[in-house]
Amino acid sequence: MVAVDGTALPAPLAAAAQRLHDRLTACARTAPALAVAYSGGVDSRFLCLALQREGIPFLALHAGGPHVPEAESRAAIRRAEARGLRLEIVPFSPLALPEVAAGSRERCYACKAGLVAALRERLLRLGLPDALLCDGSNADDLHAYRPGLRALREAGVASPLAEAGIAKADLRRLGALWGLDDPGQAARPCLLTRLAYGCRPEEDTLRRLADAEAALAALTAADGSPALGELRLRLCPRPLLQHQRPLSSARDSVESILRATGFWPCDFRQTTSVSGFFD
Repeated sequence: MVAVDGTALPAPLAAAAQRLHDRLTACARTAPALAVAYSGGVDSRFLCLALQREGIPFLALHAGGPHVPEAESRAAIRRAEARGLRLEIVPFSPLALPEVAAGSRERCYACKAGLVAALRERLLRLGLPDALLCDGSNADDLHAYRPGLRALREAGVASPLAEAGIAKADLRRLGALWGLDDPGQAARPCLLTRLAYGCRPEEDTLRRLADAEAALAALTAADGSPALGELRLRLCPRPLLQHQRPLSSARDSVESILRATGFWPCDFRQTTSVSGFFD
């Protein structure tokens, strides 16, 4: 196993790459066609890159809807086009699903089940009813609270990265060596994870959350780095802004953004990690 410049991979990464090669080729042997649920996050982008390196044809399916910021969908599409992926856009809104509408603890499970059904319907319309649908879940996801993974298993979705024991750190390192753009891309879970259980999601609320987070993320410190670090704007149901770096001189700008998007007054919490609040 080699890096993009032809140099040999370090032994642990070479072993991980070999496991992934074995898993992907096994998937290709056992299915008439492969499809990838492509979010545009680093996991699904790495899976697509690995399939391309193996010369295995596949179709990428990107589901856009009110739970995904439009800017993230546009970025996902641009990156797919830059990689020459065969891409299908699948409109999908989970807001009408009872578990999602009620803010149930099972909302992630219901959303993933609905998403898989929408992707399979598109595959059926494309004449690919027997395609093996894959997702980018990695080995670390198996040790976290991920209700949606149960829906994926029940629906027969393959997770080649997780099945090959590829952790997030592995795919970031391999991605960098194989020429993946932005292998350090931060996780961006869907907007429904910003709402406390019991909160009913509205399309306008999700849009305003996306707008607020984008504006907050664009604030820069004197050295040009993100003023707040990684951040999440939560509704608990009172707004709560999680941020990694002190507010310091950005506080006035932060307040202005939150007022403009309808999330003021707001509580603040500086945390090392901004994940794991709600599924």
